[in-house]
Amino acid sequence: MKSIATLASGALLCFALSSCAGSPQAVPTVTHTVTETATATVIVTATATVTAEPVAPAVVAAPVPAAPAAPAIAVIPANAAGMNAEALDDELSALGFKKIVYNADTGKTVLLLSNWTVTGIDNAGAEQALDKAVVVHVTK
Repeated sequence: MKSIATLASGALLCFALSSCAGSPQAVPTVTHTVTETATATVIVTATATVTAEPVAPAVVAAPVPAAPAAPAIAVIPANAAGMNAEALDDELSALGFKKIVYNADTGKTVLLLSNWTVTGIDNAGAEQALDKAVVVHVTK
C-alpha cells in the first residue's frame, strides 16, 4: 500500500513540475495520511484453589404474625331526629364513618341531602366500627 501511495505522489509531483516548467512558481506540497489498524488477542488463564470449611446452618426465626388492628369505633349520635340530612352527614363524616346509607320513609331515592330531614338512625347512641354502614332514615 505504501509503494502505491509513493508512486502516485511521485507521478503527481512530476505532473505538477512538468506543467510549470516555463514559469518560476513554488512547488506544491503533497501530504500523505496513512491509517494503520492493529488487532491483538489476549488469552488469560487463571487457576484458583478454594478450600471449603463446614458452615453451621443459619437459624431463622419464624415471623410472628402481627395482631390484627382493632377496628376504629365511634358513637353514633343519639339526637339526630329532626336534623337536616346534610348536617348529619357532615357530623358522621367528621366522626370517621365512611359508609352512610340514607333510607327514605316514602321509598323515594335520596339525592340531595339538604332537601331531607332525619326521622331516625339505626343504633343511635351505640358504639360502632367506622367501617360498618350507618343507616339513616329520612323524609321530605
